[in-house]
Amino acid sequence: MKVTRFAAGLAVGYVLGARAGRGKYEQITGQAQALRANPTAAQARAAIVELLSKPKVTPTLPTHE
Repeated sequence: MKVTRFAAGLAVGYVLGARAGRGKYEQITGQAQALRANPTAAQARAAIVELLSKPKVTPTLPTHE
């Protein structure tokens, strides 16, 4: 099911991209490059990576012996 959704997403993205044309593609890539160069976005990315790289702590219930 996940593969089917992924394939459908690729197909929709391809069709929409083909309809938008080269100009829209250039606009999107330009915005993506500007976002990558933005220092605030870089700080946010670093914070997210740090948050996701921390080990997960699973809570344990106290045992009554």
